[in-house]
Amino acid sequence: MVAKAPLAVAFSVLLALPPLSLAGSPAVVGKMNMKGRVEINGTAAPAESTVFAGDRISTGNETALGLSLTGGDQVLLPSQSAVQVDRAGQQITVALERGALAVVNRSDQPLLVRAGGVEIQAAGPSGGLYEVAISGGNLKVLARKGAAMVRASNRTVEVKEGTTLEATVPTPALAAGGLGPLWTVVLVASAAAGITGLVLGVQALNRVQPQDCVVVSPNRPQIVCP
Repeated sequence: MVAKAPLAVAFSVLLALPPLSLAGSPAVVGKMNMKGRVEINGTAAPAESTVFAGDRISTGNETALGLSLTGGDQVLLPSQSAVQVDRAGQQITVALERGALAVVNRSDQPLLVRAGGVEIQAAGPSGGLYEVAISGGNLKVLARKGAAMVRASNRTVEVKEGTTLEATVPTPALAAGGLGPLWTVVLVASAAAGITGLVLGVQALNRVQPQDCVVVSPNRPQIVCP
Protein backbone atom coordinates (compact mmCIF):
# COMPACT_ATOMS: atom_id res chain seq x y z
CA MET A 1 0.00 0.00 0.00
CA VAL A 2 1.38 3.41 -0.99
CA ALA A 3 1.73 5.91 1.85
CA LYS A 4 -0.16 8.95 0.58
CA ALA A 5 0.12 11.77 3.10
CA PRO A 6 3.84 12.65 2.70
CA LEU A 7 3.42 13.18 -1.04
CA ALA A 8 1.55 16.43 -0.46
CA VAL A 9 4.57 17.72 1.46
CA ALA A 10 6.93 16.87 -1.39
CA PHE A 11 4.57 18.49 -3.87
CA SER A 12 4.55 21.73 -1.88
CA VAL A 13 8.35 21.78 -1.83
CA LEU A 14 8.61 20.94 -5.51
CA LEU A 15 6.26 23.71 -6.63
CA ALA A 16 8.62 26.24 -5.08
CA LEU A 17 11.51 25.16 -7.30
CA PRO A 18 12.17 27.20 -10.48
CA PRO A 19 12.62 25.32 -13.79
CA LEU A 20 16.17 24.08 -14.21
CA SER A 21 18.50 25.36 -16.91
CA LEU A 22 21.26 22.78 -17.38
CA ALA A 23 21.51 22.58 -21.16
CA GLY A 24 25.32 22.52 -20.94
CA SER A 25 25.24 19.28 -18.91
CA PRO A 26 23.69 16.59 -21.14
CA ALA A 27 24.13 13.88 -18.47
CA VAL A 28 22.11 15.86 -15.89
CA VAL A 29 18.36 15.20 -15.96
CA GLY A 30 17.27 17.11 -12.88
CA LYS A 31 17.41 17.87 -9.17
CA MET A 32 15.44 16.20 -6.41
CA ASN A 33 14.15 17.09 -2.98
CA MET A 34 12.72 14.55 -0.60
CA LYS A 35 11.20 13.80 2.78
CA GLY A 36 12.33 10.45 4.16
CA ARG A 37 14.87 7.98 2.77
CA VAL A 38 15.81 7.83 -0.90
CA GLU A 39 18.52 5.76 -2.57
CA ILE A 40 20.27 6.54 -5.86
CA ASN A 41 21.91 3.47 -7.36
CA GLY A 42 21.68 1.69 -4.01
CA THR A 43 23.29 4.48 -1.96
CA ALA A 44 21.46 6.78 0.46
CA ALA A 45 21.01 10.22 -1.13
CA PRO A 46 21.16 13.63 0.60
CA ALA A 47 17.97 15.67 0.85
CA GLU A 48 18.92 17.68 -2.27
CA SER A 49 20.66 15.72 -5.03
CA THR A 50 21.46 15.99 -8.73
CA VAL A 51 20.11 13.16 -10.87
CA PHE A 52 22.00 11.92 -13.93
CA ALA A 53 20.98 9.85 -16.95
CA GLY A 54 21.01 6.18 -16.03
CA ASP A 55 20.37 6.71 -12.31
CA ARG A 56 18.02 4.36 -10.48
CA ILE A 57 16.01 6.03 -7.71
CA SER A 58 14.06 4.20 -5.00
CA THR A 59 12.01 5.49 -2.06
CA GLY A 60 11.69 3.90 1.38
CA ASN A 61 8.83 3.83 3.88
CA GLU A 62 7.09 7.11 4.71
CA THR A 63 9.01 8.88 1.96
CA ALA A 64 8.02 11.41 -0.69
CA LEU A 65 10.29 12.63 -3.47
CA GLY A 66 10.03 15.53 -5.90
CA LEU A 67 12.17 15.54 -9.06
CA SER A 68 12.43 18.76 -11.06
CA LEU A 69 13.63 18.00 -14.60
CA THR A 70 15.75 20.15 -16.89
CA GLY A 71 12.92 20.70 -19.38
CA GLY A 72 10.54 21.96 -16.71
CA ASP A 73 8.49 18.80 -16.15
CA GLN A 74 8.20 17.49 -12.59
CA VAL A 75 7.89 13.97 -11.18
CA LEU A 76 6.62 12.96 -7.73
CA LEU A 77 7.26 9.57 -6.13
CA PRO A 78 5.51 8.26 -3.00
CA SER A 79 6.83 5.53 -0.68
CA GLN A 80 8.01 2.13 -1.91
CA SER A 81 8.51 3.21 -5.52
CA ALA A 82 11.45 2.82 -7.89
CA VAL A 83 12.30 4.42 -11.24
CA GLN A 84 15.20 4.58 -13.66
CA VAL A 85 15.80 7.89 -15.41
CA ASP A 86 17.37 8.22 -18.86
CA ARG A 87 17.89 10.86 -21.52
CA ALA A 88 18.29 10.79 -25.31
CA GLY A 89 18.86 14.28 -26.66
CA GLN A 90 16.11 16.44 -25.17
CA GLN A 91 13.81 13.49 -24.45
CA ILE A 92 13.80 12.38 -20.81
CA THR A 93 12.37 8.94 -19.99
CA VAL A 94 11.36 7.68 -16.56
CA ALA A 95 10.87 3.90 -16.29
CA LEU A 96 8.60 3.00 -13.38
CA GLU A 97 9.78 -0.34 -11.98
CA ARG A 98 7.46 -0.54 -8.97
CA GLY A 99 5.05 1.62 -7.01
CA ALA A 100 3.66 4.84 -8.41
CA LEU A 101 4.51 8.28 -9.70
CA ALA A 102 2.81 11.50 -10.70
CA VAL A 103 3.89 13.79 -13.56
CA VAL A 104 3.32 17.54 -13.87
CA ASN A 105 3.80 18.46 -17.53
CA ARG A 106 5.32 21.93 -17.88
CA SER A 107 7.27 21.60 -21.16
CA ASP A 108 6.58 21.49 -24.90
CA GLN A 109 8.38 18.13 -25.10
CA PRO A 110 6.60 16.07 -22.45
CA LEU A 111 8.35 13.53 -20.29
CA LEU A 112 7.97 9.90 -21.44
CA VAL A 113 7.00 7.34 -18.78
CA ARG A 114 7.49 3.60 -19.31
CA ALA A 115 5.65 1.13 -17.11
CA GLY A 116 4.72 -2.50 -17.67
CA GLY A 117 6.11 -2.44 -21.22
CA VAL A 118 3.92 0.49 -22.38
CA GLU A 119 4.57 4.21 -22.80
CA ILE A 120 2.59 7.01 -21.15
CA GLN A 121 2.81 10.68 -22.09
CA ALA A 122 0.76 13.85 -21.70
CA ALA A 123 -1.53 14.20 -24.72
CA GLY A 124 -1.53 17.97 -24.95
CA PRO A 125 0.62 21.04 -24.30
CA SER A 126 2.08 21.97 -20.92
CA GLY A 127 -0.29 22.01 -17.97
CA GLY A 128 -1.18 18.31 -17.85
CA LEU A 129 -1.11 16.19 -14.69
CA TYR A 130 -1.35 12.41 -14.55
CA GLU A 131 -0.49 9.49 -12.27
CA VAL A 132 0.82 6.00 -13.02
CA ALA A 133 0.95 2.91 -10.78
CA ILE A 134 2.27 -0.59 -11.49
CA SER A 135 1.88 -3.72 -9.36
CA GLY A 136 2.85 -7.00 -10.98
CA GLY A 137 0.76 -7.25 -14.15
CA ASN A 138 -1.68 -4.51 -13.12
CA LEU A 139 -1.27 -1.01 -14.56
CA LYS A 140 -3.25 2.12 -13.68
CA VAL A 141 -3.07 5.52 -15.40
CA LEU A 142 -5.12 8.41 -14.03
CA ALA A 143 -5.47 11.66 -16.01
CA ARG A 144 -6.11 14.42 -13.46
CA LYS A 145 -5.66 17.47 -15.68
CA GLY A 146 -5.63 17.14 -19.45
CA ALA A 147 -5.48 13.77 -21.22
CA ALA A 148 -2.74 11.14 -21.22
CA MET A 149 -1.84 8.79 -24.07
CA VAL A 150 -0.98 5.14 -23.37
CA ARG A 151 0.86 3.39 -26.21
CA ALA A 152 1.23 -0.39 -26.41
CA SER A 153 2.20 -2.78 -29.20
CA ASN A 154 -1.43 -3.64 -29.93
CA ARG A 155 -3.29 -0.40 -29.24
CA THR A 156 -3.10 3.27 -28.26
CA VAL A 157 -5.56 4.49 -25.63
CA GLU A 158 -6.40 8.08 -24.78
CA VAL A 159 -7.15 8.49 -21.08
CA LYS A 160 -9.33 11.57 -20.83
CA GLU A 161 -9.27 14.02 -17.94
CA GLY A 162 -11.00 12.62 -14.88
CA THR A 163 -10.65 9.02 -16.06
CA THR A 164 -8.51 6.09 -14.89
CA LEU A 165 -7.26 3.34 -17.20
CA GLU A 166 -7.02 -0.06 -15.50
CA ALA A 167 -5.16 -2.62 -17.60
CA THR A 168 -3.24 -5.87 -17.40
CA VAL A 169 0.23 -6.17 -18.92
CA PRO A 170 2.74 -9.03 -19.34
CA THR A 171 5.03 -9.95 -16.46
CA PRO A 172 7.90 -9.57 -16.44
CA ALA A 173 7.80 -6.38 -18.52
CA LEU A 174 9.74 -6.17 -21.76
CA ALA A 175 13.24 -4.75 -21.76
CA ALA A 176 13.61 -1.01 -22.26
CA GLY A 177 12.88 0.04 -25.83
CA GLY A 178 10.31 -2.64 -26.64
CA LEU A 179 6.56 -2.11 -26.46
CA GLY A 180 4.39 -4.84 -25.00
CA PRO A 181 0.61 -5.38 -25.28
CA LEU A 182 -2.27 -4.23 -23.13
CA TRP A 183 -4.22 -7.44 -22.53
CA THR A 184 -7.33 -6.04 -20.90
CA VAL A 185 -8.37 -2.39 -20.66
CA VAL A 186 -11.10 -0.74 -18.59
CA LEU A 187 -11.72 3.02 -18.35
CA VAL A 188 -13.47 4.18 -15.18
CA ALA A 189 -14.29 7.49 -13.51
CA SER A 190 -11.46 8.55 -11.21
CA ALA A 191 -11.73 8.57 -7.43
CA ALA A 192 -10.91 11.85 -5.71
CA ALA A 193 -7.94 10.39 -3.84
CA GLY A 194 -6.35 9.08 -7.03
CA ILE A 195 -3.63 6.42 -6.98
CA THR A 196 -0.74 8.37 -5.43
CA GLY A 197 -2.52 10.61 -2.91
CA LEU A 198 -1.91 13.76 -4.97
CA VAL A 199 -5.29 15.37 -4.34
CA LEU A 200 -3.83 18.12 -2.12
CA GLY A 201 -1.15 18.85 -4.69
CA VAL A 202 -3.76 19.31 -7.39
CA GLN A 203 -5.49 21.84 -5.17
CA ALA A 204 -2.26 23.86 -5.08
CA LEU A 205 -1.50 23.41 -8.80
CA ASN A 206 -4.79 25.02 -9.79
CA ARG A 207 -4.02 28.23 -7.90
CA VAL A 208 -2.68 31.33 -9.67
CA GLN A 209 0.53 31.28 -7.61
CA PRO A 210 1.03 27.63 -6.59
CA GLN A 211 4.58 28.31 -5.42
CA ASP A 212 3.11 30.25 -2.48
CA CYS A 213 1.04 27.29 -1.23
CA VAL A 214 2.28 25.63 1.97
CA VAL A 215 1.47 22.47 3.92
CA VAL A 216 0.40 23.52 7.42
CA SER A 217 -0.19 20.09 8.96
CA PRO A 218 2.13 17.15 8.19
CA ASN A 219 0.01 14.63 10.13
CA ARG A 220 -3.36 15.53 8.57
CA PRO A 221 -2.06 17.39 5.51
CA GLN A 222 -3.78 20.63 4.61
CA ILE A 223 -2.53 23.02 1.94
CA VAL A 224 -3.11 26.72 2.43
CA CYS A 225 -2.86 28.95 -0.66
CA PRO A 226 -3.00 32.75 -1.01
